Amino acid sequence: MWIRFSAADRELKLGVIENMSMVIYSIRRLLAMFPLIIGISLLNFTIYALTPIDPVNSFVGLNEELNARRDEIEAAWGLNQPIFVRYIKWAVPVFTRLDFGKSWSTGQDVTQSLLPFVEKTIIMFGIAFLMTITVSTITGVVAAVNHNSFFDQTALFATLVGFSVPSFVLGLVIIVAWMSLTGEPPIYDGYKHRVLGDYLHVLAAATITLLVGGTAFLTRLVRSQLLDVLRQNYIKTARAKGLSERTVIYKHALRNALLPFVTVVALSLPGILGGSPIIEQVFNYPGVGRQIIVAALFFDMPIILAINMFFGTMSIIMLLVAEIIYAVVDPRVNF
Repeated sequence: MWIRFSAADRELKLGVIENMSMVIYSIRRLLAMFPLIIGISLLNFTIYALTPIDPVNSFVGLNEELNARRDEIEAAWGLNQPIFVRYIKWAVPVFTRLDFGKSWSTGQDVTQSLLPFVEKTIIMFGIAFLMTITVSTITGVVAAVNHNSFFDQTALFATLVGFSVPSFVLGLVIIVAWMSLTGEPPIYDGYKHRVLGDYLHVLAAATITLLVGGTAFLTRLVRSQLLDVLRQNYIKTARAKGLSERTVIYKHALRNALLPFVTVVALSLPGILGGSPIIEQVFNYPGVGRQIIVAALFFDMPIILAINMFFGTMSIIMLLVAEIIYAVVDPRVNF
């Protein structure tokens, strides 16, 4: 006896199969992250362990009492052991308990001391990233649809300026302009700024600085890709069939134009994260980027390794998200 399935049942079954394939694909890509993270940790540790800087000298300075205890300090930090042994003793607590050890300069627990700074960096980076994606996509689409218009030419000029100005210079300009308008510079003050509401103006100024550089490049990318897609034959065919211009642009053209956009955004994330220390230093913003500068001055290896692992893991996670989005957007990608 044959059982007939309706078209709705077949579509539902295909949808379930496609969703399961997507879940399996995501899990497979998630599992592939762990070897990358381990490789980053090994490379990170090896580079800093082989650096010809003596961390004990950075710590003891001219203190005669501490100089007399050099051997004791080296033994406490494990510097008298082979690099591979030091890596294993460092990596096992990191990957099992998220324990990065104690700071060499302060003696505090690295994980607990960095958590407040990580939270502030994630807030700043998350807001800047979402705003960059939104503003660049809207501006790029409007500029491409209104090609050679006044808005298009203005957007091109603005993106050229934004792309050319270094982020630290732009940050200083924003500080001066903000101070001239409000009378208070958007610089973080640990004594006055206790909660988020106290330093929202600092967060806004730092976010705008991050936003300008990223938006300038991505706006040009969306514009150029959409203009290229709008010249394709299938777009001309869609228009010839009588489809509305809104349907042609947003249903047929934009989806294909955003494929390179997703890839470039994913590849640019490590650069955006890597530039956060400069922005945080300009605005005195208490994020992990500023902490790595302070740690580098004292060659505080546990803190440097922890922050580098944070940046590396964040970059890998965002690349994974972008890869999954790419697989959803582009039907040619096999799960």
